[in-house]
Parts: sequence; C-alpha cells; structure tokens
Amino acid sequence: MTIPESGDPHYSGPIFPPSLSDVPPRPSHLTERTRADGQASQSTHPDGPVLPPRRSAGLAPIRILSISDSESYLKWATQLLSSLPDVEGRVFLVDNPILPTDEQIASAVAGTDWEHREVPVIARSDLARVIADHSPDIVLGAATGPIVAQVFLTAHTRINRPALVSGLPGMGLPASGKGMNYRRLMDAFIAHSSAEVTAYTEASARSQVPCEVLLARLPMLRSEGVPQPAASPTAEAAPPSVGSPPSLVGGPQSGTPALPRTLVFAPQAKVPTERADREAIIAAVADFADRHPESTAVIKMRSRPGEFETHHEQHSYFEILDDFRTREVPGAARIELGYGPLSDFLTAGSALVTVSSTAALESIDRGVPTLLISDFGFDAGLLNEVFEDSDATGTLADVAAGSIGFPDPEWLTENYFHPQDGQLRRDLGLLATRAQAGQLPNRRAALLKQKRMLLRAELRTITPAPVVSAYRKLRRTR
Repeated sequence: MTIPESGDPHYSGPIFPPSLSDVPPRPSHLTERTRADGQASQSTHPDGPVLPPRRSAGLAPIRILSISDSESYLKWATQLLSSLPDVEGRVFLVDNPILPTDEQIASAVAGTDWEHREVPVIARSDLARVIADHSPDIVLGAATGPIVAQVFLTAHTRINRPALVSGLPGMGLPASGKGMNYRRLMDAFIAHSSAEVTAYTEASARSQVPCEVLLARLPMLRSEGVPQPAASPTAEAAPPSVGSPPSLVGGPQSGTPALPRTLVFAPQAKVPTERADREAIIAAVADFADRHPESTAVIKMRSRPGEFETHHEQHSYFEILDDFRTREVPGAARIELGYGPLSDFLTAGSALVTVSSTAALESIDRGVPTLLISDFGFDAGLLNEVFEDSDATGTLADVAAGSIGFPDPEWLTENYFHPQDGQLRRDLGLLATRAQAGQLPNRRAALLKQKRMLLRAELRTITPAPVVSAYRKLRRTR
C-alpha cells in the first residue's frame, strides 16, 4: 500500500493546509452558517454548546475538547463523545481545504448529542485561544495527521497541558508508522480491535512514538454482544450463484438468504483505484436492479458532486452511473443515489455490499446482510485484509443475484465486536487525572521534532515542484 506523504492512511488531501500562520479563506459554502434555530449566522466566535454529561456511571466528570477537519472524523468524534458517560464535551471543526458542508455535518452528527446543534468552525490561528478558554482535561485530535500535529503542538506548549488523544475514524489496518509520526506528541491512541491494538503497539515502538494504545469499540457500533442476523420481512430467496461459499447460501438461522428489498452499495473514495473495477461493481448493481424489479438498488454516496471528503476520489461513481445511463445499460436507470446518514439505509429488508468500507461494520452491527466483494482480492492496498476470513465475502455474481449472507460469529468476536466493559472511559479518566495533577510527560525532544516535521510539510506546499524534484534527485545521488 502506498501511504500519502501526509503519513495518514486515512488522508488524501493536500500534504499540509496552506500556511501555518495565515488564516485560510473560508470555503464559499460556509460563508454563512445556519444556527440550530434555523437563522443564518455570520459569527465566527470560536465557541459552541458545551454538552454536560447525559449519562452517568458515577465517575468524576472529565472535560474533552475535540478538533476535527473532515466529515468522517467529525462523525467519529461526536459518536465517541456521545457514547462516554460523565463527559463534558465540546466539538469544533478547524477551517481547512476539506471542510465539510452543512449537509455533510448534519449527516455526520446524526444520532449523537450534537444533532441539530451548530458545530463551530474555527481558524487554525484560534486553536491556542480555544484550548485556553475551555481548559480541557483531554484534547481529542480527531483529524488527519497534519492537523492533529498542529493541534497537539499547540496544546503541548501549555503549562499543565491537557492529555492528548487521537485515533482513526474507522478500521485502522494496516497500522501506519508515518501516521504515528504526525501524532508523536499524543499520550494515547484509540484502536478498535485486539488486532489493531497489537498492530499500533508495534507501530508505536517502530516509530519511537511512546503512547498508550487503548481498546474501544468503534462508537457507531451499538449492538449488545455479538450481532445476530435480523429476520428479513422478505420471503423470496435469492438463488445461490455457482461457487458461493456456504455462509452466503445458508445463514446461521435460516437456509438460503432472502432476496433484499433494498440493495445498498457503500463506496469508498480510495478503493478500488481502477475505473474498470468500479465499472464492474456498478454493472453488478445494475444487473441486480434489472433482474429484480421488485427491489431497489442504491449507491449510498458520502458527498454530492463538488463537496469535499476526507479522501480525494478519482473515477467517481456519480460519473460512472451517469455514463451507464447514457449508454442505456440495463438496470442503470433504476439505480438510485442516496445521501444522508447511513443508518437511514440500513432498514428491515436491506442488504449492504462494499469493498472494504467501515459501512460494512455498521451494517453488521444492525444485523443487516452484508457482503465484502472478493473479486479484487484482500490485501493491505484495499484496506480489507481483516475481512478475508469473515465468511461474509462474495463475488460480483453474488451481488447481481442478491445472494448476501452474514459473518461468522467467531470472527465477529475477534474483530471489532468485542464486549464493551467501560475500560476506555476508565483509561480516559486516568489520563484526565494525570493532566489535572500536572503529571503528564513533557516531551521536549519530540516537540522539536514535531516542529521540524511541520516546517518541512509547510515548505513542501510553497516550494515549486521542479525544485523539490531536483532536491530529491540530488539527495539520492549522495
């Protein structure tokens, strides 16, 4: 897998936002914000609703300030904070080139304590003031690597600094050493499975980034215990395709899986990379729509044309579907484009297919039949190795047939659906106590290294490409 120079496997935007000192221009779609009461607001006041603890486990409350830069990280942060008891939370977005639109923000915070509330957007030059104003016990760097580096650098310079915690907004394998480098000032990193804890502990040692690796469930996973396949209201069974594995032609509670009333394809911006592979997926979805006119086929989009996501996308599915419709490919006209929270699409009678999206875990969590497309393989480049032995894999022929099953219970227990025991909240409480007592380490050497790293990233954004290329060639000849 090729990791972008940002060092974050979940980042494919610019290497670093423009200028560390200049405030970036506010994107045109955010020149006017809408308050929770529906009134327009031009205010850039770096504040927002503080949410007092709504759940209590009898623990001493802790104050957590979260900084995000994109819709996927905002979703992770608001869901995480909403799931923790005895937490007083504030959430901010920092102005940057991949800032989400109002619609993306609304989808990201749906079902959390921030639903129907304004999420303030601040300039990077406001970071120090926001941290000083709210004196958090913990700063959550819920953003791409370069933004987290600046947030943590700003927070670390405070006397009796807050604890610094980061994580990724979905499946985090393979673990990236470069991503850890951008987070080298952190005290703790949140992983979401036992395999991830092992991988990031090893990555921490390799990259010499000392931190605790904490285990938590992905916050969007709400099931109690191991998820079970939900009973389908559809009686008709999907015919098994040739070569389908047993898990796809017979679920743990029923024989052949029922034909989905709604087939949802959850795309990803980064994989697969080739247009031909993406066209093959849409062809299979179109084939399903053509063969099963009583069912609905939906591509669940993460953004509308022109909106930004955490990752840049080549060969958009919007363009491919438009091309299929122009060529009058059978079934293409019946494929719908869906927008909004994924939970709106994971309803009774639905099924989800994807290559490697975290959407698969959300679908499984709700007992919805789920299929990981196997035609392109399972490897680090596709970010889907973890699913290879899930018994929830199938071919594009299975997608067209609507033959979609459910993962093996043992695999679920070992991967992302471990029991929840409240340990994450206890770990964060301990970090908060250490911050309040001024007992967190002062990593002066790491601080200097982080400053140099950010300066190099800044210089890369302003140095002409031919100069950079010539320098790299010269360096290789030495």
